[in-house]
Amino acid sequence: MIANKLNAGNDRNGNPRRVFVVVGEHGGILEVIDEGYSGDAPLAKKYPMINLCIVEFSTTPKEYRWLLNNFSKKD
Repeated sequence: MIANKLNAGNDRNGNPRRVFVVVGEHGGILEVIDEGYSGDAPLAKKYPMINLCIVEFSTTPKEYRWLLNNFSKKD
């Protein structure tokens, strides 16, 4: 299991648009976790076994919203 960080920059109000995409051993997306202002804390709490040396990639705001709408688990 790994996590990639996608960065869509900030919205017009300055709010961060960054998500962690948790990928399983077979390559499928298990979950998407919004970073918000918490940094990697939500990811580390839910998946403590993931190495937090995360690679960050740029993405678009459209893909950011799509990932959250389709893979974010509501607790």
